[in-house]
Amino acid sequence: MTCWVYLVDAVGFFLQFFPCAVMCFVPFDGDKLKIRKRTLFFLLTLCVLAVSALFPLAVHLATALNIVIHIADAYMLLTVILSVVAYGVLVRENYMKKLLVIYIVIFYAALIFWLTNLVGTIVDPLFPRFPDGTLTVYLPKHLAFYLLSFVTILPVFVIFLRRYVSSFLREIESERMRREFRYATVSTVAFLILMMTAHMLFNVYEYNFLLNSLLLFLVLNQAIMYWMIVISAVNRSREENALRALQAQKLQYDRISTDMERAARLRHDMRHHWNYLYSLAEEGDTDKLREYLASLAQQTGHLENEVFCQDPAVNALLRYYAERAKDDGVEYTVAASCSALNVKLQDLTVIIGNVMENALSACMKVSGRRAIDVAVGQFHGSFTLEVTNSCPGVRVIRGFDPDPEGFLPASAFQSTRDGGGHGMSSVADLAKLYSGSATFKFDPQNQTFISRVILNKV
Repeated sequence: MTCWVYLVDAVGFFLQFFPCAVMCFVPFDGDKLKIRKRTLFFLLTLCVLAVSALFPLAVHLATALNIVIHIADAYMLLTVILSVVAYGVLVRENYMKKLLVIYIVIFYAALIFWLTNLVGTIVDPLFPRFPDGTLTVYLPKHLAFYLLSFVTILPVFVIFLRRYVSSFLREIESERMRREFRYATVSTVAFLILMMTAHMLFNVYEYNFLLNSLLLFLVLNQAIMYWMIVISAVNRSREENALRALQAQKLQYDRISTDMERAARLRHDMRHHWNYLYSLAEEGDTDKLREYLASLAQQTGHLENEVFCQDPAVNALLRYYAERAKDDGVEYTVAASCSALNVKLQDLTVIIGNVMENALSACMKVSGRRAIDVAVGQFHGSFTLEVTNSCPGVRVIRGFDPDPEGFLPASAFQSTRDGGGHGMSSVADLAKLYSGSATFKFDPQNQTFISRVILNKV
C-alpha cells in the first residue's frame, strides 16, 4: 500500500463519516450534553481522525489475508454502531428525540450517496485512474465530491438543525409524540431497505437513468415525509400546550376575580363600620371610638382607596398586588399613567396577573431585599407594562439571540416550577393577539428580572 492510497482512503473515510457524527449533536443545547459542547466536538474530531487513520490499514490487512467479507462496509458499520452508543450515552434527552435526529443524519448520508453516484458518473472522465491492481475504497472523484459537499451541503444541514430542529425538539413533548415517532421509524426503515436494494442493483447493473431517478425519488420522498411528521408533532404539541395554557389562564382569572370580589365586599362592609363609628361619636364614647379605630387600622391598609391610573381594571389589579406585596413584606412601587384601555378584562387579568405572580414568587426566593417596581404607560395607542423584581436567578435555554437591550422571548426561559409553568408563554400569546410582544431579561449584576409587555392598538 502506497502513501497515496493510504491518504485517499483515510481522507475519504473522514469526509464521509465526520459530518454525520457532528450533526448528531448540533440540535441539542449545552445543558442536554454530559460534557461541554466545545470539548465534545474536539474529542469527536480526534476520535474520527483516529478511526479514519486506521481504516486504510484494516482494509489493507483484510486484502492481504484474503478475507472474503467486504471489510470497508464492516468497518463502517462497526464505527457507526459504536458512535450511536456513545451518542446515546452523551446526550441527556428522550430516546425518541435522539432517534429523530439520527433519521435526519441518515437522510443526509443517503443524499450524499445519491449525489456521489450521480456526479461521479458525470465527471468520471475528468479524474485520473489508479494503475491496474491498485485497490482503494475511495476513488479521486469520490474524494473530490465529499470535499465539495463538506463545504456546501453540510453547512446547510447544520443551519437547519440549529435553527429549526433544535427549536422543534424543545417544543415537542416526548410522551405525546409516540404516534409521529412510529411513523418516522417505519418511514426510515422502509427508506433504508429501498436504498440498500438500489445499492445492490448498482453493483449488478451499470449505473443508468432509471435507477438514478428511483434513488432521487426515494430521497425526496423521505425528506417530505420526515418534514410532515415533524410539523405534525410540533403542531399537536403546540395545540396541547395552548389548551393547558388556556386552562391555566382561566384558573388565574377566576382566582384573581374571586379575590377582587372579596375586596369589593370588604369595602362594602366598611360602610357598616362607618355607621358604627358615627354612632359612637354621637354618643361621645371616645374610649370605644379610639379602640374600634385602632382595630380597623390593623385590619385595613392605606392602599384600599389609592388610585394608580385611570383604567379601572389596571388600577384594581395594581392595587390588589400592592396588598399582596405588603402582606409578603415586599417593597412595592408603581409609576402608572394610562387612561381607559380597549383590552378585554380577562386578557388584562392574565397578563398583569401572570407577570405579578412570577414577580412575587421570585421575590419570596430572595433572602435579602425584596422589591417590585411597576411601570405602566400608554403612548399613541400602545400600552406598556414593565415590572422589575428581585430575583435570585433563572434558567436560560441556549440558542436564543437577545435583542439590542438584552431581552429574550418567553420560550428562552425554563420554568423552575415542578411540572413546568405556562405563565410567561400565556403572556406572550396574548400580547401577539394585540400585535404586541412580551420579552424578558435577567440582570445578574443587580439580581433583578425584568418583564416587558407591549400591547398595540389599545
